[in-house]
Amino acid sequence: MNEKIVQYLQQQIRTTDERLARFTHSPKGEQHPTRFMFVKLNRYIDNFLQKTLENRMVIIPGFRGVGKTTLMSQVCSKYKKENYEVLFLSVEDAKNLLDIGIAELMTAYEEILGYNLEKADKPIIIFLDEIQSDAKWAVTLKSLFEKTTNVFFCCTGSSAVVLQTTPNLARRAIFEKMPPICFTEYQMIKNSVFPKKGLKEKIRQAIYFSQNANEVYSRLATLKTEVNQYWAKVDRNDVKKYLTSGTLPFALTMPNELAVYDSISLLIDKIIKLDLPMLGNFDKNTLSAVKRILFILAENDTTSLAGLERIFKINRLTIANVLDVLEKAELLIRVSAYGSNMSVAKKPVKYLFMSPAIRMAFFYFTGQEATFLGRQGKLLEDSVGAHLYREFILRSQGAIRYDSAQGGADFILQIQNSKQIIVEVGMGKKDKRQLVNSMKKINSDYSLVFSSNELQVDNELQIVFVPLDYYFLM
Repeated sequence: MNEKIVQYLQQQIRTTDERLARFTHSPKGEQHPTRFMFVKLNRYIDNFLQKTLENRMVIIPGFRGVGKTTLMSQVCSKYKKENYEVLFLSVEDAKNLLDIGIAELMTAYEEILGYNLEKADKPIIIFLDEIQSDAKWAVTLKSLFEKTTNVFFCCTGSSAVVLQTTPNLARRAIFEKMPPICFTEYQMIKNSVFPKKGLKEKIRQAIYFSQNANEVYSRLATLKTEVNQYWAKVDRNDVKKYLTSGTLPFALTMPNELAVYDSISLLIDKIIKLDLPMLGNFDKNTLSAVKRILFILAENDTTSLAGLERIFKINRLTIANVLDVLEKAELLIRVSAYGSNMSVAKKPVKYLFMSPAIRMAFFYFTGQEATFLGRQGKLLEDSVGAHLYREFILRSQGAIRYDSAQGGADFILQIQNSKQIIVEVGMGKKDKRQLVNSMKKINSDYSLVFSSNELQVDNELQIVFVPLDYYFLM
């Protein structure tokens, strides 16, 4: 065994507390609040420790900046304080410093322990950050999983790790994708305003799983008091702050907007430099154009490949590959036009940002952030797109489209091939014209308007106006 690797690992073990504190506490020593995923991850590990379930590996994918490292550090700190044997390592740091991967790190760890991991007679919890930095991570983790029964692996990685997973590992690991934070998480982290238990699921069930518009209205009406009680604790100005920056947890500790958007710009640079080459074969000229392509997407409702080809002088197939990779990296959400495969192929795709803060960063750097009132509709559309992605696409329970016709609706939500709901969104008061336009050619069970309108129902047209007060609690 290379002595340098053993010494490196000894140093990592010795400085675990200091390294964890960098992610779990602010520079002033204040402890960062935890996200909802913290409870879920603890449950997996507790089940392993109590031997109530066989799950021994959790992999947490998500794009950079959503707080994966902080989450894992918080969980690791908890079990370290409880005197369990833990190991916390950044695979990315090991790769950059010593050009080594998980296999070499685990061999060195066994040398320090004085026995092989399969001989462990007490539970060991191993936390591995940024596993995609090791090209052989999947096969290595599969091998480690099979030879050990008393070791729990908790890993984070870019969204690309799901695509690089071997079928054998996919059957052994639990994947818990980590999206940007929702509004109730934002309030919990920023202001210690906790959501009422079960309220989110009641709203979700009412909105998406009712039989008709009147049932949606009736079920939401019964929740009005609980919704009002929540908003009595919330500063409504926080809605703007949430849409412009609050979906990314690191923004909550930033001193001002400039610092937030500078950090987002650096984050995008890192995704382009490190994540995109893993997912596609692009030359330097193409990679240098990615940020400008994202700016075009931020400015426009829909984007044609032919238009991007003219602007950047890059083959449209290459641009299509770039957009596909940005979608796989979960920076973008692709929303195709509604219709048959033949007709959809001829229509432009709508791209939304997984976090509206990313779109806002492009507005900021082009001096357009002052026009928030004119831009807030697009930020809300990003938010609703990310919500639908989290609630239906990630769960493999549905798909989203948009009506490409002039004056068409923002979303057509298809749930498990059994239900179709037309959705329109807006920050101010909204009428039903766009829904009516879409309903003339698209069959739906009922339609929804997420807006500032009061809760109301049009039983004849099967349209429910759902106040944003309800939407933001989902």
